[in-house]
Amino acid sequence: MEKQKIALFHPWIKSRGGGEKVVLEFLEKSKHEIDLFTWVYDEENTFEGFKKFKINVIAPKFAKKLSRFHLLRGLFLPISLLKKIPLEKYDKFLISTSGVGEFITFRNYKKGETYAYVYTPLREATKSIINWNLENRYNQNILKRHLYLFSVKIYHFLEKKSWKKLDKIAFISELSKNRALGRGLIKNKKVSIIYPPVDFSRFENLKKIKGRDSFIYYSRLNPPKRQDLLLRAWSSFVKKNPNYKLIVVGSIDNKNYFEKLKKLKDKTKNVEIKTEISNEELEKLLASSKAGIFLGYEEDFGIVPFEVLAAGKHLLAVDKGGYVKLIENHPNFHKIKEKYNAQEMVKEIEKSLEKFIMKKNRKMKNEKIKLNDFSKEIDAFLKN
Repeated sequence: MEKQKIALFHPWIKSRGGGEKVVLEFLEKSKHEIDLFTWVYDEENTFEGFKKFKINVIAPKFAKKLSRFHLLRGLFLPISLLKKIPLEKYDKFLISTSGVGEFITFRNYKKGETYAYVYTPLREATKSIINWNLENRYNQNILKRHLYLFSVKIYHFLEKKSWKKLDKIAFISELSKNRALGRGLIKNKKVSIIYPPVDFSRFENLKKIKGRDSFIYYSRLNPPKRQDLLLRAWSSFVKKNPNYKLIVVGSIDNKNYFEKLKKLKDKTKNVEIKTEISNEELEKLLASSKAGIFLGYEEDFGIVPFEVLAAGKHLLAVDKGGYVKLIENHPNFHKIKEKYNAQEMVKEIEKSLEKFIMKKNRKMKNEKIKLNDFSKEIDAFLKN
């Protein structure tokens, strides 16, 4: 494959999330020569691997604070107009985005050679997620509700303008592609689906370790992951089943939400919350667990469910998300019925936990999951 010079833009490298994991995989394994550009780089809170690469930060320092607030991310539009990336030095311009990142095209566009790897069109501007946010996030603040709905209208206008400058697009899942279709963003465009990387090999040895009576949920600690609803369900479940333990693991993506989780933890029993742990410690916790839990609301893809199954563990996860189509027939996948109402969702989670422990002699079936080779497919996508 002919080596190309790629300018890669990812809006923020600020946590240990799926987007950052994908970008790092691409940097480490691509056959192309890549220069990474970003608005925000938070070295302390993201993956260690980024320290090996030069990160070109193209936004002012105050942008780091803006990136932590959903409603303020719209301010990245004027920030995106400030800096010009020298695209004339590159063969291709690749934008890695889950919304807002595509604003970079208003000042930076390489005609016919601007590509996008899309985790999702902005979640907060998707109809079902708008309804969920109004019910669960902005239900007690009328001013924030109106500001949010007004922001969505403006965003849809800007989104359509910026997507016109994306020449070729790859999505991480059918769910993400369907969101773009529903918003009329990909008419007459070449699109494909490239699943993000999942390192199954690191979980193979975990299958040999027999799990104890504990459940683990690991993901970023923020409202759409719904750790708070799990703790509410657990509070009722553990009263009837005191021999079980819950371990919640994740990086702190929202400090106020983290404080809320700590208060909920203090009101129940047999719960541990662990933050910023190493991969080795996470693997030990997963290996010693009976099952993994995943509750991300309409997750764009969802790497955690694949990792739990690869480790030879049962998975209790909601039945809507990018991962569902790929694992829906896996014998170790136990579906939790999705509800966007918080109280109904708490009941569904508790019901699923109760149903799961009813079958104590449940046998594991080590069925392998196969996904594409991400680095090869993204390299081929750029070549074409």
